[in-house]
Amino acid sequence: MYSVQIESNTDCPQGCRYCYAATGDGGKELPRSAVLRVIESAVRMGVRAVDWLGGDPLIRRDWYEIMKYAAGRGLTNNIWSSGMPLQIRAHAKRAVEVSEGGFIAVHLDSLNPEIYGRMHTGDPERQIEAVLKGVDNLLHLGKRPEHLINCVTFTKPLAGEDLEETIRYFAEEKGMRTCLTQLCMVGLAEKHPEWVPGAGEIKEACETRDRYSLKDSGLSISTMDVTKFYCGGTICVTVDGDVTPCSVIRKGFGNIHASLLEEIVDRHRDELLFMPLRNGNAPGYCSRCENNPICWGCRATAYYAHGDLLGEDPTCWRNSRHDR
Repeated sequence: MYSVQIESNTDCPQGCRYCYAATGDGGKELPRSAVLRVIESAVRMGVRAVDWLGGDPLIRRDWYEIMKYAAGRGLTNNIWSSGMPLQIRAHAKRAVEVSEGGFIAVHLDSLNPEIYGRMHTGDPERQIEAVLKGVDNLLHLGKRPEHLINCVTFTKPLAGEDLEETIRYFAEEKGMRTCLTQLCMVGLAEKHPEWVPGAGEIKEACETRDRYSLKDSGLSISTMDVTKFYCGGTICVTVDGDVTPCSVIRKGFGNIHASLLEEIVDRHRDELLFMPLRNGNAPGYCSRCENNPICWGCRATAYYAHGDLLGEDPTCWRNSRHDR
């Protein structure tokens, strides 16, 4: 296992109307004592990195202290932020410091205020400006663009020219890759089934991402936002303490408030690390797809479509029945 995702809180200034972690019940926070226990378990297991998730992990009052503690224990910090707190230069400076050797991801679905406003609460123009200012702060403070990512949750309103413009802008103007995630019907997204894109729109979106972000690779991660090596080498601790194979998959295999993280991993290694897939038992067309060396389809979309962590990815056009 390479990294542990820690969902440290659910508060976020961006107000995504499709957030998988939010339920509308208000902000939650994983207690600091629990966070430190997870870090110590990670060290004992030989984990190399912590991916800090939210909400926005930079909203926590103690974010700098706990990330600095993790770094002091030999872990690399990767930060998944809305990007908005980074408009404050002091926050950006601290984020660059504690993420040395790791990456920082921001989240900006669209540069178009009208489209952005449909997907988020708040003032779209001010929020877009805040994320872009945060990116500029990071760059000016020395964070290399190859260690920065813009994360886009792909929804139907973004399909076509708008998504390409956003991906192109970050690639050409900022030197940044795009992480393209697929919409799952969980959390707030359950209220917006009309935002689920069609297979053709997903195909076009992923090909656009590949053209800008994976242009030096002969392979594609298709509908995934990471390779199967990241996906199969990472687990998540949610804000409630549940241990899951992925932050989007809200199915827990044990809870850190009842057991140590390493004990949970020992008991549920097959489910948490997708061991059957790692052993070559990829589902359906995945087993013979040309991209199988790096991709096995999105496990979250498979889970929410079929209730099966090891099932076929319904959002992958390569794995669709009509293409066989």
